[in-house]
Amino acid sequence: MINLVRHSLMLKMLLSAVLMGLVVWAITDSIQNYSLKQIFNSKLEERFSWQAEKQRIMFDRYLKSHHQAVKLFIGSQKLKEYIESPAWRQSTKNKTYTTPPPWLPSLSVIRNIVKPRYMALLDAQGHCKELYKASSEPAPILLRQPKKMLLNLSHGQGFLTRIDGKPYLLASEKFVNKKGKTLATLMLASPLDEEFLIASQASAMADSNVIALLAEDQPTILASSNSSLIPPGTAIDTLKDRYLKIGQGFFDYGATDIIIELVSFISTAEASQLTRDVLSEERPIRGLTAMIYIISFVVLIFFITRRIQQFTKYVVRFSEQMNLKKLDLTNTGDEITILEENFNLLAEAVQNETQILTHQALHDPLTDLPNRKLLHNRLQQEILRGERSSKKLVLIMSDLNRFKEINDTLGHHIGDLVLQQTAERLFNIFRKTDTVARLGGDEFSILLPETNLEQAKVLTIKVLEDFKRPFIVDGHTLNIGISIGLAECPADGNDVNILIQRADIAMYTAKQNKTGYSIYDKSKDTHSIGRLSLMSELREAIASESLELFFLPKVNVTTKQIVAAEALLRWNHPQRGFIQPDEFIPLAEQTGLIKPLTKWVIEKSIAQCALWKKKNINIDIAINMSVHNLHDSILLQYILNTLKEHGLSPDNLSLEISEDDIMSEPLRAKHTLEKIKSTGIHLSVDDFGTGYSSLSYLKKLPIDEIKVDRSFVMEMTEDEDDDVIVLATIELAHNLGLKIVAEGVHDNKTWDRLKNLKCDFAQGHCISEPLNADDFTSWFMSEKWQDKI
Repeated sequence: MINLVRHSLMLKMLLSAVLMGLVVWAITDSIQNYSLKQIFNSKLEERFSWQAEKQRIMFDRYLKSHHQAVKLFIGSQKLKEYIESPAWRQSTKNKTYTTPPPWLPSLSVIRNIVKPRYMALLDAQGHCKELYKASSEPAPILLRQPKKMLLNLSHGQGFLTRIDGKPYLLASEKFVNKKGKTLATLMLASPLDEEFLIASQASAMADSNVIALLAEDQPTILASSNSSLIPPGTAIDTLKDRYLKIGQGFFDYGATDIIIELVSFISTAEASQLTRDVLSEERPIRGLTAMIYIISFVVLIFFITRRIQQFTKYVVRFSEQMNLKKLDLTNTGDEITILEENFNLLAEAVQNETQILTHQALHDPLTDLPNRKLLHNRLQQEILRGERSSKKLVLIMSDLNRFKEINDTLGHHIGDLVLQQTAERLFNIFRKTDTVARLGGDEFSILLPETNLEQAKVLTIKVLEDFKRPFIVDGHTLNIGISIGLAECPADGNDVNILIQRADIAMYTAKQNKTGYSIYDKSKDTHSIGRLSLMSELREAIASESLELFFLPKVNVTTKQIVAAEALLRWNHPQRGFIQPDEFIPLAEQTGLIKPLTKWVIEKSIAQCALWKKKNINIDIAINMSVHNLHDSILLQYILNTLKEHGLSPDNLSLEISEDDIMSEPLRAKHTLEKIKSTGIHLSVDDFGTGYSSLSYLKKLPIDEIKVDRSFVMEMTEDEDDDVIVLATIELAHNLGLKIVAEGVHDNKTWDRLKNLKCDFAQGHCISEPLNADDFTSWFMSEKWQDKI
């Protein structure tokens, strides 16, 4: 079906190409025809413009010659003798001659001057007594009975007027005797017709050249020199395709009561023939050009339609893979239609997908509640609305109690179901205008617009009461509490981050005091201010390298040899004094400063170990790692590069990871530890015994040693239970092929007991307290430490 459609499209495009070629050819032919005609007509006009001017001059001279002829004739001896003779006095009225009368010169003489149509000899009263006419047509009555005004206007000059609707030229002169008495008047009259125009040009006109008279404001020909070509009454507009108008203009000749224009018409037949000749030579070339264009376009169309077909198949296949609505290709016109319909479907799918992605970007995938981003947006909007309306709002931060324990014990699946039930309970308690959001983990937040603290407390108590009911999850009955913190806007702040922070502080206060809920109290919020200040100062301390490393020796219990030094970070604050790692390490983890801080510790520790080896202090170095660094593959490469840079091998380094960090994500930790172990770096489990792990699980991990937590070692000589725990740990670790390090060895009695229990290594004040690098070097070189153990 696609092939048939493609052929349909190709046929359309081929027909379009042919049609376009023909149209282009016709248009170019028309343009060239018009252009050539314009050029040839322009040349023709230029060539005949002087002739038109000559024709105008000859016409003007011929007009004026009529008056001069009348003067010549009136002064002739023949006319004088005739008027003074008895024959004139005895002549009857209206005597007509068809040949020149005796009072005129011969016809050949007359025609050398003018070719008048009529000549009338009038008596002293202005009555026509004798009339000469050169044609067979009867003379107009007005010539036989001329009015006095007509005689006056034509006397001594030419006069143009209309007689019987036709233009006439009149000229008259009086015959006055010696006594000054008018005896007669000679009047010449000629119609301005074809014969007159031919006579004006003295038969010097070409057949293709016609002059004509035009009456003012009349669109037709008054008279022409060739009535067979341009008859009188012909509309001027009908001549523009056959003739060029040249030299059209008025002429001024004495007295006149009509305004006439003279114009020369030049036939365009010559220009048309030249145009046809040029076109007949060029058309084959342009036809060949058009054919080449069409063939080229056809080839182009073939490749374009083939590409369109391939693209159409791809789009249709992609639409089917996207499970879009299937098109009925039998009803479609061509590939363009298919593409258009598929693109519409794809656009609709993209729009739907965009809506889904937008929803996913703003909602928690597990509970479908608004997420942190959407909460921030709505909180910002409500803060701005509250500023305009002066209404309060309350932000609630909540955290589930014992959730981590349930999640670790029963698994993430049960934890997810608990979170979903929590979301449902919260959503059902709060109003439709409130926003219940999940921020991550077991942390939920509720935005209460247009609400004060008293109203919020009522809803909070409902939540606490509802959470007293156990959760029934997958056959498990779970008692899960909730801790809630409340902050009010604008009393507790009018900024999104500040409100969240202060509601968070109130929530931790409730969790710490086990009061269920707590309202933010500004007077008790010294922690947040100090925390912000400490965070800024920690960043500056890392940048300025004002932190310091202390080193705690690790001693082989059997040989009493120092085998390693554990790097311990210390911060000697200029105002606060020594700040314990337990205070600023969590801060660094929460603010993202843990990465640069860890890199600083790694660099300084390895550099110090290398320096010791140069001084023949052949001990290894141990570094504590945070869970936030445990899965950072980039950091592992940084460690290896730093070891290589300082000339140390991986087995000179031991990384200590706390039991709790490992058990927070045991499977991921196992994979990461295996990757670290493969590099040759030693691995140690720190603070063992304080978490929820077991030796049966630890045997699956690629670790080298276990460090028994100081809480068991410090009192083991006084507390039998601690002693039993330490003994059992040592024996089980040895059975698993692991080394044991005892932390917190503060006296020789404990040292001796550990030695008897075959503990491998020991650390504590019994050996040495943590020392800075210089003091540690001096202490090691003095060998005084051997006397203490």
